[in-house]
This record gives sequence, C-alpha cells and structure tokens, in this order.
Amino acid sequence: MLDLVATSGAMRFCDRISRRRLLQVGSLGPLALGLPAFFRAQAEGAIHRAPAFGRAKRVILVFMWGGPAHQDTWDLKPDGPSETRGEFLPIATRVPGIQISEHLPLIAQHADKLAIIRSVGQGDNDHLLAAYASLTGRRYPRENQNVAPSADDFPHIGSVLSKLRPGRKDVPTFVALPDQIHTTSGTVVPGQGGGFLGRGYDPFQILDHPDGPDFSISNLRFPLGIDLDRMEDRTGLQRHLDGMARREEKSTALRTWNEFYQQALNLVVSTKTREALDLSKLSMRERWRYGFHTFGQSVLLARRLIEAGVPLVTVYWHRERKTIDTTWDTHSRNFEELKTRLMPSVDRPIATLLEDLSARGLLDETLVVWNSEFGRTPRINKNGGRDHWGACNSVVMAGGGVPGGQVYGKSDSQAAYPVDDKVTQADIAATIYHLMGIDPHTRFLDRLNRPQEVAEGRPLEKLLGGVSRPTAMAPLKRRVQVEALSTFRRMLVQRSNRFLHLDCGNPPNEREWELVGWSEPTGVRDERYRVINEQGSSVRYLGLFHTHFDYGYLVFRLAEPADVGNVHLALRDQPIPVSREMKDAPPDTLWQIPFPNGMIAQLPFPEKKAFDLAIRAPGWKVTDMALVGDRIEPWHYPPTA
Repeated sequence: MLDLVATSGAMRFCDRISRRRLLQVGSLGPLALGLPAFFRAQAEGAIHRAPAFGRAKRVILVFMWGGPAHQDTWDLKPDGPSETRGEFLPIATRVPGIQISEHLPLIAQHADKLAIIRSVGQGDNDHLLAAYASLTGRRYPRENQNVAPSADDFPHIGSVLSKLRPGRKDVPTFVALPDQIHTTSGTVVPGQGGGFLGRGYDPFQILDHPDGPDFSISNLRFPLGIDLDRMEDRTGLQRHLDGMARREEKSTALRTWNEFYQQALNLVVSTKTREALDLSKLSMRERWRYGFHTFGQSVLLARRLIEAGVPLVTVYWHRERKTIDTTWDTHSRNFEELKTRLMPSVDRPIATLLEDLSARGLLDETLVVWNSEFGRTPRINKNGGRDHWGACNSVVMAGGGVPGGQVYGKSDSQAAYPVDDKVTQADIAATIYHLMGIDPHTRFLDRLNRPQEVAEGRPLEKLLGGVSRPTAMAPLKRRVQVEALSTFRRMLVQRSNRFLHLDCGNPPNEREWELVGWSEPTGVRDERYRVINEQGSSVRYLGLFHTHFDYGYLVFRLAEPADVGNVHLALRDQPIPVSREMKDAPPDTLWQIPFPNGMIAQLPFPEKKAFDLAIRAPGWKVTDMALVGDRIEPWHYPPTA
C-alpha cells in the first residue's frame, strides 16, 4: 500500500513527498501511475481542488445527540400542510432571504456567518447507525443496531486528524466533552474514537459536566500519592508507570498505557492546557454569556481549548442522567421541549461562540459545525412529537473558510426529502477534511491492512465557492407580542434542564393545569400569586406527562416566607414526605422537596392528568410551582453585577 502521507524524518522533495515514497511509486510495476502521470495527476488535483483547502486550522463540532427537528429549527415550512408544518414561525435574520426558527433569535443575528445545508439525507433512522455515519462519514457496516464500539470501526474525524495531522505535543489533537453518547440501554455509540487506528487515537475524553461549582477534569487528577512536582519530573513518572506495568503485566488497561502515556503526561504538565480547562478563574458574568448549563459551559470550554492549540473539539449534547432521555429525541411534546428547554440552551452559546471567534480574529480559520444523526418526521404524531427521519436533515457550518450567508440545497414543501443538491454525511465529512487540509482521497490502512480512503464523499464545491446565496424575501409580518417571561421561568429555561412549571396567575401558563381550591390571583408580574385555602388545594397537569424524565424535586416559590412544619403533600394519594430537617428550618420563600425515589416513574404513562397533587399548606402565597430534575442552585440565576 502506498501512503503519501509521510510521517518519518526521511529526506523530502520540495513538494513534501519523501524519496522513499517516490521509489515506492516507481516500483509498483504495471499498477503504478508512472512518475510523469503521477505528477500530472497531482497537478490536476490541485487545479480542480475546491476552494478553501486547508483553511481551517481549528474545528469545533457540536453534535446534537437525539436528532433535532430540522423543520422546527433551520428549515421551517410555514406554508406547508397543517399536519406537518408545526407551530413555530420563521424569523428574519441578518441576511435577507435566510429565515430560521423564532426560538433561535440570537443565532439569527449571525446568519451572515452561517452556511445552512438543508438537503442532507441518507436514510438511517436508528440513533446508533446514523450517529456513526455523522461522526465518521461512513455508513455503519453491520446489521446489529445495538453493539458497542469495536476495533473494526471507522475512526472519528478527530481520530483521523490525530493520525494524519497531529497537533502540538503539549496539547491533545482531539478532545471530546462532556459525555460519551450512548443509547438509553447504556450502549456506547461506535464512531466516537480511534476505531481501527487503535485506542491511541481516541479523544482526550472529558466526562465531567463543566457547569458544576466543583468542576474539575477527572482525567487530569493526579494519581494517588503523586504531586505536581513529581508529575513534572518526567523521568520519575516514567519509572513509576513502568513499575506499575511490571507488577500488573496481565492488565489490559496497563498493556495499552504506553499509547496514552505521552498524551496524558503532556496534558497534566502543560500550563496552557490546565489554564484552558480552569473555568473557575473566569468571572460569573463571562461564564453566563454562554449560558450557565452543561452545553453552554462545554461550548465555552471548547473555545478555550482551541485557543490553547487543540485542533479539534467535539461537544456532544448530553443527558442529565445516563439512562434518562433528555436529548433532542422528541417523540412526544416536541414543541414544548424545543421552545422551553432545547433551543434556548443552544441559542445563546452558539451565538456567543460565533461572536467571540469573530471578535478575536479566529473565525476565518476555525470551522464550527452543527450536526446530528438525522432529522424528524414531517408528520406530527399523536403525542405531539416527531419521530426519526433519516431522509432529510439540516447541517450548519460557519467559519474555517466556509463563506457565510448561504443556504445550500433545498427540501420539499414538508421538509421530507431533498429536492436540490442532495448531500450525504460522506459529503459533509469530505468537506470537513478538505477544509482541514486533508485530501478526502488520502488512504491509510485499517487493522487488516486494507486500504481505506479518508472520505467516500466529495467536498461541497458550490458551498465552498460561496455561490449558494439565497434570494431576498419580503419582510416577515410581525407577530403578536408574547408576554415576557417571569424571572423564575427565565431561570428555569436558562438552566437548560427538564422542568414543568405552574406560573400562578399567568393565564397562558395556567391553561396547562387544572387548579382546585386556590384563591384568585393577586399582584403583578414576578410577585403575582395565589393562596392555598385552609381545606387544601390540588393541581393537575393537563398535558402529556413524561414519567421517564424522573423528576427529582417539587419546588415552591412563595411571595412571603413560610415554613413547612404543617405542610402535607400527596401525589395521587401517595404521601410525599417532608424531612424533619426541613420542618425544623426557619421560614423561607423557596422550598425544594424531593420526591421519594421511583415515585414519578410509577405514574401511568401516557395519561392525561397523571400528575395529580394535593397540597395542604394553609396560607401559603404561591407564585410558582415547578417540577425539576436536579436542585436549583444559586448560580442558576444570572449575576446582577
């Protein structure tokens, strides 16, 4: 196999081809190109190469695990059939002719930087299969749809980059955060690592969510008994590791340690890497610009890592808990989940990332890619959701040599199928490689010594040439002004996690609930409340209740401080205990009462009015009631100064 990507220090000619490689070309016999033909082919390849080759020195891939509804985000069809078009309207952006969802208003202000590809489709409807294709540019080769990663997998784009264009020695070439994506059964999705290149080309994986107050990189924590001085003594550390290896020769983990040793050591002792990963030194206001939640802080961390010299960072959409589906997989309550949790969670961080990269002069050489497994079905199902749809999806690129202000390809009136310039994930991968300066036809060997091309698709030449400009459109009609969110609800939205919320006295919100035994609302805006009467009150949620979200806390915000000494709560006649510690606590305006483990999961699903809560708390003036997964913490509120 001829490998034109020389990695040794052999003598090279001016075109970077080593003398050994030239001799290999000449020795291939009748199968060889022959030197004149070889150089002619090389020259022709350069002449016909798409624009912007090698422009991207850094790449940030944001992978929206679960599959966002493309027709509710990037490719809205407001004039399509009523059963498919959804409830969201498009809004004008900074570029006449480009419209995106009304729930992405901040990103809309950066449309001049975006290239929206609306014709991506290849038919994979399974999460695992489709994610593999999106991360590697290859269709999954086996029929089994729920298998763990193997040594036969095609490598992730970042792993290929680590092989062909490794970065500096003091930083990793490829970082992935804040999770490994996996199915609800716990199976890790293949295509996230080195595959047949070997584990030495896996990403440096950050598995800690960076929005916690005690965030630290577990991968960089020092081994027990070793301090920084010893870590900086490379000779001493190598002796320590060699000793461990001799004592545990049969350990699979330690047999592969040498593959990771240099990378891990460089990370630990590199001041630049440690500083990039240390978000605690940033002001709260700076961190809040990206949204103080897992995805927002992960995007901030990705920006700092590429500034520190990391060539490629993948940010995966996360699960709140490993077995709880809080991804973009909106089989039910699609519109509620998109507008109250998912889209606000990406709007701010993506817009801020584009703003910061542009202001720092980095965007032109930093490629940002929004991708996912697939889109969602045109037709809305009986649970108000959209199902898996591999036939059509949208991918978005910005920076790194991609001219902004473009819309590439077109879908039909229902966003069901591409009708112009169909694109596959192989083409997306080829375009990314091209921008990174790697010819998609470059070959390397898999573990069975079979030649494999880096990408099977073709770079999107029209997109890279900047000719996919949209036609200007008439200004959109202004919508009726929507009432501003209360401070509490805005906090719930901005913290990004799942929730249900009763905003007492707010008619649009209260239509989702059935209230019995409450007073008429009193007050205005944030201080508007209802009083629970002496005999007790009840509240039922009228919508489809997601029991698999496993809500952890029942939260009450009160207009005046009160205690919980005489409070009694029951969910469908099952008591919710209030701890003695809480009963003995002084009056407060915010109470977070944990549900007993498994109580929510036992509720019938799907069933209307499944959440049926009886409350006896005489005199409580309730402004808000919410169900949340995890506790609300002080840092979930934006800084005031």
